[in-house]
Amino acid sequence: MGTTAAPRPMVTTARLEAFSDGVFAIAITLLIFGIKVPIIIGPDVGAELKHQLLALWPGYLSFAVSFTNISIFWIGHHHMFRLISRSNRTLLWLNNLFLMCVSFIPFPAALIGLYGSQRIAIILYCGTLIVAGVALYAIWAYASAHERLLYPGVPSRVVKIAGWRILGGALAYATAIVLAFVSLAASRILLVFIPFFYLLPSSLDPHIEG
Repeated sequence: MGTTAAPRPMVTTARLEAFSDGVFAIAITLLIFGIKVPIIIGPDVGAELKHQLLALWPGYLSFAVSFTNISIFWIGHHHMFRLISRSNRTLLWLNNLFLMCVSFIPFPAALIGLYGSQRIAIILYCGTLIVAGVALYAIWAYASAHERLLYPGVPSRVVKIAGWRILGGALAYATAIVLAFVSLAASRILLVFIPFFYLLPSSLDPHIEG
């Protein structure tokens, strides 16, 4: 008499999310290492230290903006997985690709803090955020296609808005790259203000909160 095989348990996203949170935590912590403690040699330590600490302001700004950007990626990733019910091999690797991009952010963040007046530093910083944004979109596009991995009943409007919010950031940073060939100052200003868009309330909030 044959026996019926037990149903295989659903592969949840719990371990994926826990691993992702760890990578985010490390990446966001590494940002501070882009600001080096001044080494003062000479008799007037107080005055020179004050001068050098003030001279580090581009590093402080880079830290604050990059901390906010990684936080935005983390919040977006967190909200995304409020709507994704399960994972599979493809989703795991897409998520790893995204995390690789996130873990790279501290390098261009430190570079732009030191060489923010150089076009190549702005291009590398924006390029990293663009690739990270596209990688995050790939996760969402794969999971949401034909509601492949979503919880039942996620409205198609939510799927579209979430996708456009992710791609909107990538488009904004692409604009900053183009602007860098016209005005480096204007490009840097745009980099500071792009994150503010994601600090505003979204029409997606009722679907991912509570």
